Amino acid sequence: MNNFAIACMSGSLKGIFCQGVLTAFEEAAIKADAYASSSSSTVPTSYAAFGEIRNQNKSSWADSDDILRQPGKSMSNVILDGLEMFSGKVIDRIRSGDISRLMIVCSYVNNDAAANETQSSSAVTLGRKLIVQGVKNISEWKDQNLELHVFDTKSNNKELILTADNYREVAYATTRMLHTWHIPATINYKPYIDGSYTCLIPIEPLADRGYQNIIAIATEPDEVTKDFFSGVPIGSKWNNSNIYWIKPEINLKELGVDFTKASKEGVEKVCEYGIEKGEEFINNNF
Repeated sequence: MNNFAIACMSGSLKGIFCQGVLTAFEEAAIKADAYASSSSSTVPTSYAAFGEIRNQNKSSWADSDDILRQPGKSMSNVILDGLEMFSGKVIDRIRSGDISRLMIVCSYVNNDAAANETQSSSAVTLGRKLIVQGVKNISEWKDQNLELHVFDTKSNNKELILTADNYREVAYATTRMLHTWHIPATINYKPYIDGSYTCLIPIEPLADRGYQNIIAIATEPDEVTKDFFSGVPIGSKWNNSNIYWIKPEINLKELGVDFTKASKEGVEKVCEYGIEKGEEFINNNF
């Protein structure tokens, strides 16, 4: 397969499946021309972009329970603790240029009223409301208040270049789901929220940049839509690009990993399952 890129889906702690699939690719010495992530898949995708995903300790995915039991803690702290552990090496690679093209999608909050709501104590209530709207495919709030921004190590827009200086901000902002993250996210002092509100899996950004073959790693067995509110499946084509899906065949909750809760045994099972699905795809396509 030539001229291919890898897109990894959001899914909170279910992102361990993406880590497993990416591990299979690395062990097979298969490197994509570009990598793109949304939300919690960002750190494993970043490590895959410089060929060291095998060095990302997967057990950290199961630390959430210990953190969330502490008073005043939320998924914000789970993510920030993980970034404290893992972002340093990514930042060094971005600074040195020793990394494949890397993109991270985030949702920019484009007006003051929505920014005040998302960056304050009102965010939890809004987040719960948006979950209901997402289930019903009601996109009005998103359409009025959010814009998809793609931070890219090779961006032609200087405000959207992914750099060593902004990586940590971008990597946190792309995960910030309003209903369970209490710490606001900004990038260069501008308000952002989770990438999945505007892009569940960054297939469109890769297609727009000319990648003809896109391997899409999903965290759910069902059809995947463009964003949190859409009801239209992406399918196997996006404009002129071919989409090759790697998905779990079951809800990963059955193996012990849900969005905000994961057992150590579940993390091991889901990562191994991801490796198996990655190997299966490689055997059939490379």
